[in-house]
Amino acid sequence: MGIVVVIRRARTSRVLARVTLACACALAAQATRAAEPSVLTVPRLAQFETLDPQRGFGQTEDQVLRQVYSTLLTYAYLERPYKLEPDLLEAMPTLAADKVTYTFRLRQGVRFVDCPCFAGGKGRELTSDDVLYSLKRYADGNVNAKSWFAMQGAVVGLDDFHAATLKAGPTSDLTASDVAGLHKVDDRTFTIRLTHENPLFLHVLAMAPTAVVPREAVQFYKDRFQVNPVGTGPFKATQALARKATMRLVRNPDYYRTYPTVGAPGDAQAGLLKDAGKRLPRVDVLEMPLIEEAQPAALMFLRGALDWRPLDRAWFVKMVVRGPDGTFRLRGEYAKKFAVYGVPGLETEYLLLNLRDPLLGGNKLLRQALAAAVDPQAMLDVLFNGRGRRLQSLVPDDLPGSERETGAVARTHDVAAARRLLALAGFPNGKGLPPLTISFFETNAATHDEFDLLRSQFAAIGVQVKGVFMDQPTFTKAAENGNFQLASYGWQADYPDPEDFYQLLYSRNVPPGNNWSGFANAAYDKAYEASRFMANGPARLAQLRTMNALVQDEVPMIVLYDPLKFGITQGWVGNFKRSLLVQEPMFLSVDMARKRQGVQ
Repeated sequence: MGIVVVIRRARTSRVLARVTLACACALAAQATRAAEPSVLTVPRLAQFETLDPQRGFGQTEDQVLRQVYSTLLTYAYLERPYKLEPDLLEAMPTLAADKVTYTFRLRQGVRFVDCPCFAGGKGRELTSDDVLYSLKRYADGNVNAKSWFAMQGAVVGLDDFHAATLKAGPTSDLTASDVAGLHKVDDRTFTIRLTHENPLFLHVLAMAPTAVVPREAVQFYKDRFQVNPVGTGPFKATQALARKATMRLVRNPDYYRTYPTVGAPGDAQAGLLKDAGKRLPRVDVLEMPLIEEAQPAALMFLRGALDWRPLDRAWFVKMVVRGPDGTFRLRGEYAKKFAVYGVPGLETEYLLLNLRDPLLGGNKLLRQALAAAVDPQAMLDVLFNGRGRRLQSLVPDDLPGSERETGAVARTHDVAAARRLLALAGFPNGKGLPPLTISFFETNAATHDEFDLLRSQFAAIGVQVKGVFMDQPTFTKAAENGNFQLASYGWQADYPDPEDFYQLLYSRNVPPGNNWSGFANAAYDKAYEASRFMANGPARLAQLRTMNALVQDEVPMIVLYDPLKFGITQGWVGNFKRSLLVQEPMFLSVDMARKRQGVQ
């Protein structure tokens, strides 16, 4: 019996040891999982030009800038239609009885991230001085040539400051000088006085180029400031950011905002308010690899290496089906793993014609022939599986002042008319016309498909074209310098107003501004200036109709379409709602346990 007892005890001891060991392993695994950072991985589709907020202005820059910098105002993440809300401010600014003076009050305790540019390397608290410095830097003509249009003529004394910077030259710094319309009240309060009533002005303060930067970082990094962001955003960089490498940003522990508590109808039922009131960002690490081709991005997504990506044409056909009710859903097994979305793009795609080019600029009939030769609907059908809307004006359908309100009508695709116009232009059947070049800002397969389709459409009237494929920074430099004939480009809304699109052809915005076509038309300018600060209504719509008719006649650009934005997310990603005016990453959550199981 004693032996039995000993054996039993021995067995019991081994069992206890195994149980103890198993518990210890389980606790260790739980501790490891608890300590494991949550990581969100989303691709960058193109190289950025600069991460200096006041110098950059484009979607590739915006995708990164919004993660590391903050603006005075932003757009509500969940609510639709889009509406402004405070970001760095503790409340929306107040407008005085004079209707031109806004008073702003900053949140208390907002801090810049730690950086060697600060005393002791410790980030300091943001103040009114930082805001006024950043607004002056935004207005510095040597710094900002791309987004100055949005505040041009709006603030008392700021245009004079802009002119003074251009006169002083690029080595000057006039940000210490006074501007009559910018006034500091105290460390957290300041006022901005406008030149006249302006219903659009507050939208400018939600644009990335008006993000607040510290003087110390600009002076410390100098030219390297464009890859060493120092902001107050939800994430921070731990080293200089490279244009081609994977960006790795980490949670800013001092970030001040929380997840929204209010959404649009249906958001609560969709689980989009389960994190209401929790601190942002909802993940610890944001990784952003540069993946310019759709196929490798698709394969990375399927094996779980990406959490979210836009859907290209080929994979849209493979993965998505349209139901009888008109909604889009994923096919078969894909529906069990992923979620798909599709939203209007708030974007106008177009072919830009360079009016500074001797051939195109001096021959309106040639430009009209090219416009009649292009078939935007065929481009949508072939390149996007019909995912988008043919546009009749510069403004996307879902914004005020679009063709739905103005009744605008674009030049129709008409091969016979295009041939007649080409003959009247002096090039019957294309004879005597040298090959034209079309420039593109990407080099991927989808861009080559776009060129092939355009080439066939122009060939139908006897016009030969060549494609020039560049990365984004090279393309931008070429466009600003007028080194192109035609260029495929697009403009996504910076704020929900038609002015953001019609400014693309305003003569005062010629390069280095956004009017890359070099279009200068007195009647267009008059209508633009009259409509710019008007409230939406019949008088403003009349001015928009005038501008659109001039675009159709003079053809500085060929307006094409507004693509529907389709994308796909992994099942372990939470809080996702596609926004065209807000960068989503700081709101998203990642279930790391599900992600570990799903990664192949």
